[in-house]
Amino acid sequence: MRNSANHFQSMFRFLINVVLILLQLTIIGIVILQFSDYAVYAYWVIEAIAVLVVLNIVYRKKTAAYKISWIIFVLILPAVGIVLYFIWGRQHVSKKSKARWDKINRNTYEKLSQNRVVFEELNDSGIKKEVDLVYRLCGLPVWKNTKTKYLRLGEEMHRANLEAIMSAEKFIFLEYFIVTGGKMYDELMSALFEKVAMGVEVRMMVDEMGSLSTLPKDFYQICAAHQIKSIPFNPLSASLFKFISFRDHRKMTIVDGNVAITGGINIGDEYINEKVRFGHWKDMAVHLEGDAVFSLTTMFLNIWEYVSGESSQIEDYRGTRESPKADGLVMPFCDGPTNLKNPAVNTYMTVFNNAKEYIYLTTPYLILDTDLTNCILLAARSGVDVRIITPGIPDKKMVYATTRAFYGDLLAEGVRIYEYAPGFIHGKVLVTDDQVSIVGSINMDYRSLTWNYECGTWIYGSETVLEIKKDLLDCINVSREVRYADWEKSSFIKKVGQSVLRIMGPLM
Repeated sequence: MRNSANHFQSMFRFLINVVLILLQLTIIGIVILQFSDYAVYAYWVIEAIAVLVVLNIVYRKKTAAYKISWIIFVLILPAVGIVLYFIWGRQHVSKKSKARWDKINRNTYEKLSQNRVVFEELNDSGIKKEVDLVYRLCGLPVWKNTKTKYLRLGEEMHRANLEAIMSAEKFIFLEYFIVTGGKMYDELMSALFEKVAMGVEVRMMVDEMGSLSTLPKDFYQICAAHQIKSIPFNPLSASLFKFISFRDHRKMTIVDGNVAITGGINIGDEYINEKVRFGHWKDMAVHLEGDAVFSLTTMFLNIWEYVSGESSQIEDYRGTRESPKADGLVMPFCDGPTNLKNPAVNTYMTVFNNAKEYIYLTTPYLILDTDLTNCILLAARSGVDVRIITPGIPDKKMVYATTRAFYGDLLAEGVRIYEYAPGFIHGKVLVTDDQVSIVGSINMDYRSLTWNYECGTWIYGSETVLEIKKDLLDCINVSREVRYADWEKSSFIKKVGQSVLRIMGPLM
């Protein structure tokens, strides 16, 4: 059984694409043989449809790289590309679904307003711009009175998770992309069983596709037997596009509205290095205590209502104890395919634009669109020290090769890229100028920035930012640097292959 849901997802899409391509080629061959006299007319009909599809692609509000990839695919293989575009290429949300989301948002996000007192206290115009942007994009405010603690490994996150759960008195919410049986799972479920037996409300949402090959087969029955409310996000349905494309990639645990733990860590033994898969598994999360937890609670109740139909009064789930006094500001934010303002990518680009001294970031996958690439390059050209850490041992060879295909442009402009030599780095972490950091579930790839439901936590002006900087520098110290001179020595064939992978990047 594979524990990598992303790998399963990619392979599933790939196999379906291959089957569809072979099926269409077979049909086209039969048509040509049976109706050879009309083949030329059929060809021009397909070409005409391809032109209309291309015009539709151009018209849509997508990045240039995304459009170019699909245009090339549709024009080179029109019979195949047209069908695949309508299956995979359109980020389509039905009017009915959009209406449901709008109604739920009025019950959740729209009840939160920006904290004007906190906002007006900001003296740095760049930081003020970041805060205002996030609120405008996803409706979640900035908070004071929130203590943050950086969790630099899955082992630390797991311990913090158990400690938070064992402190619960009112409710526990959990939302995860991957849940896999094993030591981490057993200890987590044991703690939940104990608390629910004491009268604590427990809800758990698991992404159906993410955990398709990993979730214990009797998970939902066990949860029901212990009075845990558990539901799958976006289960298998007739809408194959929706099932494959719209995934809940968020990871969070919320306890009593007082404490939240969120980041890149799923439930599985590889995340706590109990099971070795790709060398040392490096992953990160952040522990929040205080006012900002309410934003994560609101995120959870929002998506829970959409999936289950169960409406909750968000005010009933505010923190049960006084928030601690703490330095700095905290702003959790979220993104998803129904939010056409693209909060994640726009937040990252704004942070990049504001950086003056350095940008350090980690990502397991580096598949960038043109806008994000240009934003990073502009920072490097401005003298900002930009360093990116990617895995040294890949979990998916095709995606790893695609990640490397994006190195050249960045290295040529002075961006420094490091591959984490001890193993696989799965964390999604950013830090700039000893001021701002983001810890979340968001990969630097098209899937996270376009299709998935994601979340991140923006942190400003606290000691946690410096702790994150130190951790990323420690990662760099054990990583191997990729130099432009070495990258340039790649063979012509390899460079051609990388060019093809870059074109295919938005389609993965």
